[in-house]
Amino acid sequence: MKYAAPLACVGALAWSTPAAAQVGPAAPDWAFGAPAGEAVVVAVSAASLASYLLPQRRSAWGAASSEERDEVLGGISDITGAAGGTLLLLGSGYALEGSYLAGAGVPHPFSRALRTSLIEAEAAALSTGLSSLIKRLSGRCRPRSWRTDRCGDTDLDFDAFPSGHTTPVAALAGARLNLVLRTTGDASPRLGALALAETATLVTMALRIGAGAHSWQDVGAGMILGHVTGFAVAAVHPIAPSKSPYAAGALPEEPGAQPTMITWTWVY
Repeated sequence: MKYAAPLACVGALAWSTPAAAQVGPAAPDWAFGAPAGEAVVVAVSAASLASYLLPQRRSAWGAASSEERDEVLGGISDITGAAGGTLLLLGSGYALEGSYLAGAGVPHPFSRALRTSLIEAEAAALSTGLSSLIKRLSGRCRPRSWRTDRCGDTDLDFDAFPSGHTTPVAALAGARLNLVLRTTGDASPRLGALALAETATLVTMALRIGAGAHSWQDVGAGMILGHVTGFAVAAVHPIAPSKSPYAAGALPEEPGAQPTMITWTWVY
């Protein structure tokens, strides 16, 4: 618990006690199984953010309806989605992933959980960059700026599609879904992390519509884009089997040591 506290959110603490030792794969490895692969994914994810520098197109694609701006709902959506929501989910997800890895018998679980956090950060960055690129190309008007047959006068009035608040938190949900599908043993911590991300996604979608910032198509596209991107980023990271003496399997050999004739296992 003492390792999780600095980054955990209230919802994460319920799962922060390590579960019983588990059998089988546990921790995600480097992208494509090599540090060089991870470097490529990091570089591509970071480079995608350059799409913010592209000029904003102003198309005739109007909003589904004309709505008034709601500053309160917009402010709350800054906490549940976008950068604010992403950071909160990364913190709670780190605590929950560390709990799962500890239960799976992975050595130094909260250090290894940082690799999962890196995967989620890559997913959030790449999905944000792709969302920004589509925004620049689509040029859809926001509901709060749409008046019958014309839009506002600034670039920010034309960047509704897809929702940039929804996309990154949905990307974390997609990445966590991929890990859950490849989880063995007690998946409660990872299921908890997935539930938090999915809840944040749905709440953010509703808030952005209520704030007059997006039409339903905008948030729906953001949700799909985020989930697909996050799932794909996690999928290129193979799962590394646990080599801990507390999980099923042989004890890890020390570098340069002679092969052992007797191994330890919990399986009888």
